[in-house]
Amino acid sequence: MKAIEWIANTVKQHSIDYRFKRVNGYLFLHSSDTKETLEKEYAATKRAGLATEMLSGIPGINGEDGKWCIKFSDQAQFHILLYLKGLADAFIKLGGTIYTQTKAENITKHGASANGFTITAQHIVVATNTPVNDWVTMHTKQWPYRTYVITAKIPKGKLPYAMWWDTGNHESKWVSQPYHYVRLAEFDEKHDLLISGGEDHRTGQADDEGIKEEDRYTGLIEWTKKRFPFIENIVYKWSGQVMEPIDSMAYIGKNPGDDNIYIVTGDSGNGMTHGTLGGIIITDIIMERDNPWIKIYSPSRITSKTTGDYSKEVGNMVLQYGDWFTGADIKTPEDLKPGEGGIMSSGFRKIAVYCDEESNLHTCTAVCPHLGAVLQWNADEKTFDCPMHGSRFTTEGKVINGPATSDLKKVNIKE
Repeated sequence: MKAIEWIANTVKQHSIDYRFKRVNGYLFLHSSDTKETLEKEYAATKRAGLATEMLSGIPGINGEDGKWCIKFSDQAQFHILLYLKGLADAFIKLGGTIYTQTKAENITKHGASANGFTITAQHIVVATNTPVNDWVTMHTKQWPYRTYVITAKIPKGKLPYAMWWDTGNHESKWVSQPYHYVRLAEFDEKHDLLISGGEDHRTGQADDEGIKEEDRYTGLIEWTKKRFPFIENIVYKWSGQVMEPIDSMAYIGKNPGDDNIYIVTGDSGNGMTHGTLGGIIITDIIMERDNPWIKIYSPSRITSKTTGDYSKEVGNMVLQYGDWFTGADIKTPEDLKPGEGGIMSSGFRKIAVYCDEESNLHTCTAVCPHLGAVLQWNADEKTFDCPMHGSRFTTEGKVINGPATSDLKKVNIKE
C-alpha cells in the first residue's frame, strides 16, 4: 500500500501519464486446494489491517476452481514502460544522469568497472533481478523460475478492470498445482487485452516435469479459455524469469557482509511493488532514517520455518551436477535442424551447439561460468539456460541473465 501511495504521489508531482487504475484484486482457490488456505490468508490480511472481504463467488471467472475468493480493495495497475519513461525524465530534470548500454563488472565496496572506465561511489545498489555482485550467498536463498504469459483480445466491457490470482504453488516440481495470475489492460475502442500467466517451472528444468518450455503455452491457453471462454485470438505470448525467495519475502537492503553495497532481489513476480519499496528502504538506510521494514526485508535474515523447503531446493540444486554424468541431447551436430540447439558430449567436455537458419553452427562450452553447472537448451526462447541459478546465454554464448557475468567460451569441434 505504501508503494502504491508513493507511485501515485510521484506521478502527480511530475505529471506522468501512465494509465493508472485503482482496481480490485481477487485471490481464489486453485481447483486442488481447500477453503482452509483462504481462511488462513484472510485472517492474516485482517491482522495486517488490509481492506479485504471473503466472497462466495469469483467476479468475472468461470471454471472448476473453488467458489471462494478474497477481495483485495484499492490495488493498482499501470503501464510500466510509460511510468519508467516519466521517472527517467524526472530524474534527469532533477540533475541525475542515466547511462544505458553499460555493463557493470568487478563490483566492490569502492565501485565498479564499466565499459573500460573505473566508477567510484560511496554507495552501490545492485538491482539486477538476481545479484551479480557475489557468487554464492544470495543464490542459496532464492531460486530462478520461468513463467509464461499469453495475451488475448476480449470485447471491451466484457470484464471489469481487475486482477485475479489463485492459490496454486510456484514450486510445481514439489507440489502439482501450478500458479496462475490474470489482469486486464486497455487496448483500443473495441477491445481490451486479457493478460494471463503461469505454468511456472524451475529454470532449465522444464523437461524434468515432462512438459517442454514451448509446450507451456498450450496448458496456459487451455486454463485461460476454461475461465474466460469469451476470449478471442491470442495476440501475444512471452516468458520471463522471476526469483522465488525461500520465505516468500523479497531481499532489500545491505548485501550480506557489506556496509555500502545494497541489493534488491527475490521479487517473486512483484517487481513493480518491490522496485518501489527498494528505492524507499535503501534510501532510508543510506540517509540513516528509521524505517520499520529494514529488518523484515533484510537480505541477511534467517527464516527457520522454511528449513524443509530449503533442503528440497538445495537438494534439487545439487542434483543438477549429475548432468555431467548423464547422456547429452544430441550425439552429433548433424542431429540439429536449422533453428535448433542442444547439448553434446565430447569426451569430458559438454558443448552447447546451435544450428542457425542458414545452417551455420555455433559452438560454445555448455558449462555455466558462474558455478559450473551444465546448461540446458530452451527451445522456446532459443537460449541456453542454467538449471542451478538461472544464468542464461544466447545461441552465440553471450550472457543475457545473471548471476553469470561473462560469456561462454567458444569451442571448435573437430571433424
